[in-house]
Amino acid sequence: MLSLFLLILTSCSNSSEIIPDDTSGDIQGVWQLKALYVSGMRQPLSECRLNESLAFEQNSIIVVQTDETSNTSCDISTVEGTFSRSDNTLSITFPKENRKVKIKELTKAKLVIISENNAEMMQYEKAN
Repeated sequence: MLSLFLLILTSCSNSSEIIPDDTSGDIQGVWQLKALYVSGMRQPLSECRLNESLAFEQNSIIVVQTDETSNTSCDISTVEGTFSRSDNTLSITFPKENRKVKIKELTKAKLVIISENNAEMMQYEKAN
């Protein structure tokens, strides 16, 4: 019985076979970072990182990024680009970089995206 449970558990853990949750929500608006997972493990977020956000408007995206150079410094910057959505894939174009992420969940209040290499998963909440 235990070996059957372990077989089922390991067969469901393949990240390349991620089945999306509800993705019917509207991506337009501002989304505030609330959680970060690396290889499935939740990472602690500093007060600085909690300032990070994504803002979608029509086909434009503004990303608010943070950089902690020391324990007392939190540098906040913005990067503007464009995006397109095809099913559960977001293609994001910045002046010096292109990214693709998968949408795992998108509701009225929650956005969960997974990096192209499946190493990171970021959870955002809709800002008021």
